[in-house]
Amino acid sequence: MTTVLLAHGSPDARHARALERLRERVCGPLLAAGHGPTVLAYIEHDAPSPAELGRWLSGQVTLVPMLITPAFHARVDVPAAARHLASLGASVRSAAALGGHDLLLAAVEERIRGAGHDPGAPTLLVAGGSSSGEAAASLSRLVATGARPTWATTTLNAPRLGAAVGRTVVPLVLAEGVLHDKVAAYADEGGSPFVRGGLAETRAVADLVLQRVLT
Repeated sequence: MTTVLLAHGSPDARHARALERLRERVCGPLLAAGHGPTVLAYIEHDAPSPAELGRWLSGQVTLVPMLITPAFHARVDVPAAARHLASLGASVRSAAALGGHDLLLAAVEERIRGAGHDPGAPTLLVAGGSSSGEAAASLSRLVATGARPTWATTTLNAPRLGAAVGRTVVPLVLAEGVLHDKVAAYADEGGSPFVRGGLAETRAVADLVLQRVLT
């Protein structure tokens, strides 16, 4: 039995390092629960790819999409990854992606508190976005149902003009990298405080990964 954490990947090495730290935090509990080793795979930029990993996988595999918002990757790349991982006969179960779960909001609070800001203050969560608008809609639903009333959202794909002004800006990304730095620049343009770092560093995201695998 193997657990595969499927991340997007990034040309920025900080991304893979953060995902590796997350893998190290969850591998012990998953091994103790009988789920075997935990490994990483990447949709693009980093190695191994699902196709490369699938060359030696067998038995039961749980695939966890490390995706915060539903978009092209969730619809197309995750099913393709599952097929590649099963190329030598492995039985692959795809768990739900991280997106849409209240533990993501808990992770945001962790980041805000860790940076010395008040999570009850006006806050703007910024994600990468998608051309279809799915990412923005997903974020809006999550914040509307479980977040603090002072929180708002936008995406880099279609940023709301002036949305960052007067708010603490939090990048809704798993790790530092290209998107993280674009959100930092967006916050700087609005003269807003920026919460540096990704959600993969939080206890809440580690708990969410464990929940996706074990339930």
